[in-house]
Amino acid sequence: MHNTGGIVVSALNRRLAGRLTPAGRARVRQVTDRLTAPLGSIRGVRTRGKVVALTYDDGPDPAGTPAVLAALAEAGVRATFYQLAERAERHPDLVRAVLEAGHEIAVHGIDHTRLTGLPRADAAARIRGARDRLAAVTGQRARWFRPAYGGQTLATYLATRRAGLHPVVWGPTVADWVDGKAAEVAARALTGLGPGEIVLLHDGFEVPPGDTTPEPTFDRGEVTRELLALLSERGYTATSVTDLLTHGRPHRTAWFRP
Repeated sequence: MHNTGGIVVSALNRRLAGRLTPAGRARVRQVTDRLTAPLGSIRGVRTRGKVVALTYDDGPDPAGTPAVLAALAEAGVRATFYQLAERAERHPDLVRAVLEAGHEIAVHGIDHTRLTGLPRADAAARIRGARDRLAAVTGQRARWFRPAYGGQTLATYLATRRAGLHPVVWGPTVADWVDGKAAEVAARALTGLGPGEIVLLHDGFEVPPGDTTPEPTFDRGEVTRELLALLSERGYTATSVTDLLTHGRPHRTAWFRP
């Protein structure tokens, strides 16, 4: 099966992006989201309440995860951690620490391979393998899946659903793969911030083999502290994906990115 719906929607949005105001682009997205809702990935919830979900990818990490956990504990905030199965197997103590602190764990992959570049059968096997290997460490079956790099086609979307997982993407991000001062990194999430959004952060740094991108030097715990302060100043509370979904109807979007 070809990714026809995703290609059509993506092409339409790209064609219109340069011609419309931000408000116009938002209206186009609303229409396409309604049309493609049966194949939509969870992007947040539709609510007027000033609540957002904090999500962390690429862990567990011996430096980043404890720092993030400490910052969340200080604020009494629960979050969702999208973990890589290979890293979870190497650091089961950090997996336990995340769970014991009351956070939820979701699937991010076996490693950080982009699934859209693999044959369909291989991609599906890796989704199931990540689900099962992570469950063997956590002792529980995860509900949510976030593909590495946000890469998703219709084929990998369907494989995710067949594996009993729900794709969850994101809205605002601190773009914490780019270096900077912690306060500056946290402030990046204010772009696009709104009620019911899912915010993307990382408690680890994972790049493909051979990638020489330097790891950012900021403290990931400090980024979380700065972000929570910014959210509080604006009247927002933060929580996990599962809890966010109790605040409104899920916002599903056609998320197809090769």
